[in-house]
Amino acid sequence: MSVVGLDVGSQSCYIAVARAGGIETIANEFSDRCTPSVISFGSKNRTIGVAAKNQQITHANNTVSNFKRFHGRAFSDPFIQKEKDNLSYDLVPLKNGGVGVKMLRGDPY
Repeated sequence: MSVVGLDVGSQSCYIAVARAGGIETIANEFSDRCTPSVISFGSKNRTIGVAAKNQQITHANNTVSNFKRFHGRAFSDPFIQKEKDNLSYDLVPLKNGGVGVKMLRGDPY
């Protein structure tokens, strides 16, 4: 029996498999064992990891990174209010008072 473990961090993610005899960290499509915690949304597709990180400059409004630091905080939290002006994407309040991300519709190019 195999067990898969995920470590989703603020800046990177790791996936490992525990099998009989040890633990193996799984490499991504770029042969890296560390995958950036980034996702980019296009009009018809989405990209994750290294490919999304490569789009952060040209596709900034629809690329989300470092969102984990906002998870579990209230939108009214002073930290959120201070940080939202420094982001390329928009933070919005959720009905429960939490923090959400607003993406643009269509192709931002």
